[in-house]
Amino acid sequence: MEQVITLNRRLNKKRSKKVLRNFLKVKDNLSIILLDIKQEIVIIYSLFFLLLLTFVLLFNKFTLHLKINQFHSSFFDLLFKYSTFLGDGVLFAILGVVFFFIKRKMTYVFLVSGVLTLLITHLFKKILFKGILRPVGALGEESLHLIEGVKMAMMNSFPSGHTTTAFAIFTILCLYFSKCKSQYIWISLAIIASLSRVYLSQHFLIDIFVGSFIGILIGIVSMAIFKEHKNIV
Repeated sequence: MEQVITLNRRLNKKRSKKVLRNFLKVKDNLSIILLDIKQEIVIIYSLFFLLLLTFVLLFNKFTLHLKINQFHSSFFDLLFKYSTFLGDGVLFAILGVVFFFIKRKMTYVFLVSGVLTLLITHLFKKILFKGILRPVGALGEESLHLIEGVKMAMMNSFPSGHTTTAFAIFTILCLYFSKCKSQYIWISLAIIASLSRVYLSQHFLIDIFVGSFIGILIGIVSMAIFKEHKNIV
């Protein structure tokens, strides 16, 4: 009996050490990853983040949405109608398959980030903030400029799942292509995808504000989990 207890203690001690090592590895990788992001990209996102924060703090979300909704054109109708698919969760699967033949470990990164995005957005939308009305549900179709062919959702507005997905995916791509100027493309696509959700009246500005922040965190953590000390790329 004593031998069994001793053996269990040793096993638990080994598990604890392994968990601690993995935690410290992820922590170290986070520091390395943050250094891989171009300073200009950090500035672009910071400005975007601060701009959203300013509007969110200064205006009532309903009044703000009605004001934003007044600015529309046929060009933006077309642009945002299709760019919103940049935040579709199916992109996790598509990129996972593509990178399976390029850098297999990146498939795991997209898998983990996809699962984290699903779990966190579900937690917020369906449990913590369940039932929060979206613009159409809160303001009514008659008061909004809507685009033909876009299926409108009514509830579970906070946060924006498409925005979370877009920023998670494009943050990962920014980190993967850390030495390329394509980082500017990825951050631009993430911003366009998030703005499309407000333009299409699927979300309020505060929804994409929080969604973008969550998405970036998911992208960074997912890369940190699988990053090798040399480089994942």
